[in-house]
Amino acid sequence: MNERPARVVMVCTGNICRSPAMHYFAQNEWGDAAEVTSAGIHAEIGMDVPTPMRMSARRHGLDIPRHRPTQLDHRIIENADLVLVATQQHATWIEEEWNGVPAHSFGIKEAHELTERAEPPMGASPRERLMNTAAALHTARKEQAAPLRSLDDPWSLDQETYDRVMDEIAESLVAITAWARLADG
Repeated sequence: MNERPARVVMVCTGNICRSPAMHYFAQNEWGDAAEVTSAGIHAEIGMDVPTPMRMSARRHGLDIPRHRPTQLDHRIIENADLVLVATQQHATWIEEEWNGVPAHSFGIKEAHELTERAEPPMGASPRERLMNTAAALHTARKEQAAPLRSLDDPWSLDQETYDRVMDEIAESLVAITAWARLADG
């Protein structure tokens, strides 16, 4: 039996604001059930998560560690069990890279909305349920699509924008966690 954690990738543009916040929040929520990483379609190599994003994360009890941006590529998508993107632009980039929409890739807000009508994923453990999350979301998407609403890019904007974006990330990931029972032992 395969006991590896589910591989989850969070995607944004530069991999310095939204996707690292998604990455570390999900890793905190999902613990050993997940191996969460993040990447950017135009990664800002050499940069780190800006202070305003860190401050917003702290409001949710999350300390983001030093982060090194990663450039998204086909291999990262292929090796993931679940991919959550911040915007339609990111979904389009993946679709072009993949030559179609991968069944395991969703907008974070799209996934959140799909949890409101999707059957929860099957599995005896959080790891198994997370491994089956993309299939459950994909089934719901085939039955009735949800819009891929974008998560605004807060880069270089005011603290209020960073806070709003972090609140939206937390709301979506908490909803996914509850729906898939990822916090249950």
